[in-house]
Amino acid sequence: MKIMKKLFYGIAYLSLFTKIMAFNIGIAPTGFYTSLDKNQTHEIMVTNNTANPMRIEISAEKDEGWEKYDMGDMMKIYPKSITLKPNGSRSVRFAVRGTKDLEEGEYKTRLVFKEIPGNSKGTTKNIAGETGQEVGVEFQLLTEIHVAAYGLKGKRKIGAQLTSTQIKKDENGNKKLVANFNLNGNSGLAVIGDIEYLDSSKKRISKQEVKLGITTREAKTKIESGLGNIPKEAKFVRIDFKDKSGLKLGSKELPL
Repeated sequence: MKIMKKLFYGIAYLSLFTKIMAFNIGIAPTGFYTSLDKNQTHEIMVTNNTANPMRIEISAEKDEGWEKYDMGDMMKIYPKSITLKPNGSRSVRFAVRGTKDLEEGEYKTRLVFKEIPGNSKGTTKNIAGETGQEVGVEFQLLTEIHVAAYGLKGKRKIGAQLTSTQIKKDENGNKKLVANFNLNGNSGLAVIGDIEYLDSSKKRISKQEVKLGITTREAKTKIESGLGNIPKEAKFVRIDFKDKSGLKLGSKELPL
């Protein structure tokens, strides 16, 4: 009987958080912000959350929208491959070296932690093939985690204006906020929203400050963020947008 193996991957995309335990791999911290004016080295601890040995490869990739401002070539990763014992941990170092002639501004790269297939840890299920002969298909969940690393050369300069906003529904019917900006600084925006939910007479029901996301450095850029914990009686939402520096970006009131 011929055996076919199919491997199924779970991928987690993360920003800058303290710790993540995703699928088979745990990492802490999940990314870093570094200076490109001097040489710096950062460490990330990688943990095997399974009862089996695990091999993980680590690499840097260009992130969408940041291709012109990628800092992967300024970074050395060591080691680039690690083997972890069951429930074992090991640190990975990222040495970042900016150059003197590098243009001022913010840079980014995506760090990828990819579990490599090893000895079988999955489950095998027999499925009838085209000829009627049973084929063993192995289902094995392999984890691939993507986290962000940012670097800053010189001073962060922000110039931006809110151009449009709208409320959309995702494939599950959940509402999300889409905000578009014109950007003329040397950094992405770290957008914070002061969100007020209003009833049908536009009286405030609740107010909260929410980190909405980080944009690219492109001249026309946007953020998309899910709107959670919307009060049942809310009919409108009012958002005041600002950068993490405190720079006001604009305001908008929208029907829900």
